[in-house]
Amino acid sequence: MNLKTTYGIPKRTGANINIFVFFQDDPSTIRRTLKKYGFAPGVADNYGFAGMKDEVLELISPDKKKDQCGILLGLGRKEKYTPDNARRAGGYFAGLAAKRLIKAAAVAAIPKPESSLGAFVEGVILGGYSFDKYKSKKRNILSLRLIIEEKYRKFRKEINKSVVLAESACFARDLVNTPANFLTPSSYAAQARTLARKYGIRTRIYSAREIQAMKMGALWGVAKGSEQPPRLITYSYNGGKRGEAPIVLVGKGVTFDTGGISLKPNASMVDMKNDMAGSATVISQMIVLGRLKPKINVVGIVPAVENMPSGRALKPSDIITASDGQTIEVLNTDAEGRLILADALCFAHKFKPKAIVDIATLTGAVMYALGHAAAGIIGTDDKLLKKLYEVGQKTAEKTWQLPLWDEYYEQIKSNMADMKNTGGRPAGTITASAFLSKFVGDIPWAHIDIAAMDNQEGSHPYQPKGATGFGTRLLAEFLLSQ
Repeated sequence: MNLKTTYGIPKRTGANINIFVFFQDDPSTIRRTLKKYGFAPGVADNYGFAGMKDEVLELISPDKKKDQCGILLGLGRKEKYTPDNARRAGGYFAGLAAKRLIKAAAVAAIPKPESSLGAFVEGVILGGYSFDKYKSKKRNILSLRLIIEEKYRKFRKEINKSVVLAESACFARDLVNTPANFLTPSSYAAQARTLARKYGIRTRIYSAREIQAMKMGALWGVAKGSEQPPRLITYSYNGGKRGEAPIVLVGKGVTFDTGGISLKPNASMVDMKNDMAGSATVISQMIVLGRLKPKINVVGIVPAVENMPSGRALKPSDIITASDGQTIEVLNTDAEGRLILADALCFAHKFKPKAIVDIATLTGAVMYALGHAAAGIIGTDDKLLKKLYEVGQKTAEKTWQLPLWDEYYEQIKSNMADMKNTGGRPAGTITASAFLSKFVGDIPWAHIDIAAMDNQEGSHPYQPKGATGFGTRLLAEFLLSQ
């Protein structure tokens, strides 16, 4: 969906249809608002519309007069309202717009516009997303003009931010949805470089030879089993003061994960093009930084590899050395994400960051801990973890903190090396995080495990089936809050 937002008086803009958003159990406001726009008295009551959360009612006059065509959307009870209710309403409208081929619609009335308008626009963009790049018969891209009531113009800055965040999330979805035969580490690096040039952001791509020269034995250990050479993708955005310590974002970029020698079963492997979803959220921040230009310094780091079995591949029981000199006993080659992140976290130190946030589809275990309701989050700095939790509530990309107690480090102790790359099934998400923390030092750090949140299987108003782009808006709001 191509969305253009403008402002104006709905009756004078040539909109095909007006949009009305209401709280539940406020019939007088519903009647008064609809009467103002020429609808018959009590029309919403006649159809039983009460403004419940996710409720939708189409009102189309018999002669299709534009000023008597409306879509009514419900936000639920006022006391239980969150901006995500408006985001969901926007997603439902996007579905109707695509189905009815609506070209122009006016947001005539919406309560709590300071928080709901931006979220509604996000929902429209996110809900209007589709991915048919590799279909021979493509859907027509819907171009929608969303006219926002003139009196809401004062919220245009927030609305513009919402457009950018939603479009960056859709870009992340595109990356994750791309099949691994088209998105290799090399082509991924090329896309990142193109994006950086578009927004004037400095980038540096490290080759396989340079990765080996930097003694990144953990990253190279995973990558060497594939015919596709690895890349270390980095970018630097300098919007803050010269010399100010940056925030470093690190994203796991396994463009396809077979499990290596510890081969996954087919049912577990078929979706493993998604194993670079964390890196997609990091790459997509270039859109946010380039378009909104916040006054901060940010570095993005993506280790991009394929994890494949071959005669060169890493073997269970191998011992490898990370770039900081720590040795790792590899018990399971399917615990590869933490290996490439280890060297990326070591590399982050050279930027002297004030904080590091890494995001990754790291462990299937997180699904058993939290289901599909939230990402797991673990770290070493309470203020950083609290901030990420708060922005997750705002974006409806929820996080929930798991502990990082000393007992969990016992599970990754090795008799052969400094540590082993898996602590077994118990507390798998936590022991993987304990492993990562070994490469962070004393820098404030948070790890976000999105392994249960990167893909949408069921029905959702603004997340079509496939990649969700989860974490893109969360990281963006986190950066903008700085």
